[in-house]
This record gives sequence, C-alpha cells and structure tokens, in this order.
Amino acid sequence: MNHLIMEQLKIYFKGINPDDLVMEQMEFEENVYDILLEDWGESIGSVRMDELGVAEFFIYTDELDEIPGEMSKFAMIMQAEQFIEKFYDSTFRHGLYLSAYIDLGEYHMILYNRKDERLNKELPHSGISFTMLSNGVLSAVERESMDFELVYPKKLITNEEAKRIYLNHLHMVPVIAKYDKDVFVDGDDGYHYVYQLEDFIYGVHTNGEVLTSDSFGVSKTLVTSLPHLADDIDIYTLAGMTEDHMLVAEVKKKSGRLEVWSQLSKESLRVSEEDLLDDELDIPHAIKFVFNSEGRLLKLMGLDDSETVASRHVQSKVALLTATSVLQAIYHNPHDYFKLQQLDDDVINQKPTNGIYDYTFIRQERGVQVADAFVHIQIDDKGLVKYVDVDSEVLQDFSHVSFASTLSFKDATQLIKEKLFMELSWGKNIEKHQYTLTYLPTYPLTTGHIKMIDMNTGEPWIIDTSCMDQY
Repeated sequence: MNHLIMEQLKIYFKGINPDDLVMEQMEFEENVYDILLEDWGESIGSVRMDELGVAEFFIYTDELDEIPGEMSKFAMIMQAEQFIEKFYDSTFRHGLYLSAYIDLGEYHMILYNRKDERLNKELPHSGISFTMLSNGVLSAVERESMDFELVYPKKLITNEEAKRIYLNHLHMVPVIAKYDKDVFVDGDDGYHYVYQLEDFIYGVHTNGEVLTSDSFGVSKTLVTSLPHLADDIDIYTLAGMTEDHMLVAEVKKKSGRLEVWSQLSKESLRVSEEDLLDDELDIPHAIKFVFNSEGRLLKLMGLDDSETVASRHVQSKVALLTATSVLQAIYHNPHDYFKLQQLDDDVINQKPTNGIYDYTFIRQERGVQVADAFVHIQIDDKGLVKYVDVDSEVLQDFSHVSFASTLSFKDATQLIKEKLFMELSWGKNIEKHQYTLTYLPTYPLTTGHIKMIDMNTGEPWIIDTSCMDQY
C-alpha cells in the first residue's frame, strides 16, 4: 500500500495521534487493510484499495462519535471535495458532480454522481458517497465502479404512453395506516383509513413493458386465511422448554419484561450482563422472551439446541399449525385479526430453508389490512419456535378508526393521474454491468412521493423528502 496514502488517511481519525495507528493487510483479503491502535491491537477502521486508489474507507470506533462540535453542511461538502481532490486523479474526477446532501440527523450523506453525455441524465451510483457524523467525523467513503456500459434503447415510447401503461397496472388497496410525522408531510401520527399505492409496479421500460418487483426477486404479496387453530399451547412449551430449563435472567419494567432461560447456568453461558439482557441479541444455548405489560409476546429468540426433544422432522402443515399457535400468545382470537402472507403459490406446503419454516402474518382490523403490522415467526424442522418478532403496530387498538369513505377508487385514481409524471431515468444493473433507461413515477407538483390517499378527506400522503437537497 502507498505509504503516503496511509499517512493521509490517518488524519481522519480525529482525536487520535496518527503515530498510534498502524495498518495491516487482512488475511485472505487482497488490498484490504485493517487500521489498528498499535498499543491495543484494536481495529478501528479499514481501507480497500484498487487501481484507482481508495475504493472503500471506514472508521468505526465509537469514541469518535463523542467528539464535541457540529460541522455545517457547507463544511461537510468541502471536506468531501478535499478528499476527492487528495485521493483521486483527473480520470476519476472527470464528470463528477455533487448530486445530493442528505441530513439523517445523526448521520449526513454526500453523494457525487455522473451524467450521460447524450441525454444529460444522472447515472445513479456512478461516483462516490460520503457518510459523516454531525461533528464532522468521516464515517464511510464508498466509491463506485466505473466499469459499466450505457445501453440506449432501440425503441422509446413517450412519457405519456408510459403514464397510461403505469396507471393501467397500478393497484391501490384500502388499509389502515399511521400518518407518521417522521415520514409524511403534515403527518399527525393518527391512524386513518386510506388507499395505499402498491409497491408491485416500479415503472415502465422504454419498450412499454412493465417493471415490477418480480424483477428484483420480490413477488406480489397475497394473503390467505389462517388454517384451523390448534389447541392453545403455552409459548414456553412451543419453544421447546423442559423442566431442565432455568430462569437465568429477568428484567421487569412498566412496559413489560424480558426473560432468559437456559439449561446452563448463567456463568456457563459466558456472556456479559449487557448481552444477556439485550432484547435484540441471540445468545447461544438460551431462549429469550420479551413480553409487554399485559403479558403479550413481543419477541422470542431461541438458540437452545440441546437434545431434549425428539429429532423427528415435522411436515410443513405441522409447522404452520405451530406458528398459528404462537399467535395466540400475541393476540386474542387471532383468527379474527390475522391473515397469512403468501409469497408463493403454496405457502402451506412450503419446504424448509436451512431447516427453518418461515411465516409472516398480517394484522387485520374488521377485515381491512393494517399497514406495516406484521408478525414474523420461524419454526425449525423439529417443530420448535426459534424466532418471533412482532411489529409495534400489531398490538395497537384500531377500533376507533372509521371506515366511512367519501373518496371512490375512481376519484383516487384521477388524483394520482393529475399529479403523476413519468420521468425517463437511468437504472444500474449490477449483475450485467449496465445502465438501462426506464420511466419512473414522480410527482413534480408535490414536495415528495405520494404513497397513500386519505379515503375520507381525499388528502394525498406525501413522503417527506425535505432532509435531502438535490443539486
């Protein structure tokens, strides 16, 4: 590695003496270097090099987060400009321009891209991105590959044709959704009855074919009713616990409680108290439960692989019945409040992946789907519950939400039609190393993207993009 580059990168570790840092090549990783504190041998960053110079540079020590001060947007952009000037030659810098600055609160992103010469349209992910903390510490630099072919279409329909095709394939479904202040312009954090624009259709190709989520390996979501519920079995038994399990840790709060069970003693688990009580962290040889204040299950993580249960493999129908039994520990009368998400034609007879059956259940209210309210459950091929995660929206009370509607589906479609513009945009295909053109939906008369429409007021819900400045 170039000694000068190594010394220049050290100055970005603010508050740390450059002489205390050393770089060592990672084992089995050509041109990737660990950045270490010499005295401690602690890794606090890394850099990957290639023929163009610095391809990736990361700083990941928490100590730099605590450095006081706040850097302005202008100063952050200048720091990014200086990094580009210092570490890259004119070949890489040619055509590079400031594309966007994104304020994410704790983190700030600065994006540089290029444009094609024929249409002068932006090529996404064609330059370099910087992530910085509010105090100006450079957290990440990620440079994109320049080895991509631009494929201009042989046939190009008009944007009006693309708009007609898009609207013909667009689906809107009635749902209950939260008008989240952190997501939508003028949000009120209340729950409303709305039309939701489905994410299945992404855009329209230049030849008139529709671009759907299938292209990205995501099938259209279907739902089906739950099978007949099994007898009510307590969640401890479903997770495979026996009389040999011990309660090795417990935390009780007003909001609920966390329990950790194991056949091993607390000392034998050999984990810190912090990790033991972390409700997001799996612990080998243990089962974690998180309950709310009413005793409803919120999360389960089971990495207890002790051989205390039969090793007989269960069929998918049995695994599904076990998953629906888990729902009874989450919500009363689950048959009335959940549907089973179906990503393929036969979720009931699915085959396990790496020994795991995976199920997603969608919360309903009086037959109407609740947006972003899912229960994810994993059952192993022995029939034991290994993982449960309940979205916060699932346990909300929606009985007050009125289903009165003054907006017809036709009127909602007309509203979208009036505000929609199909913009010809480049898309990057990583596998084919190509850029291709597609018409994508935009809403230039709004301050963001329309995601939902209130069925009572007719108000479009616009995703707030004010955190991003585009150049």
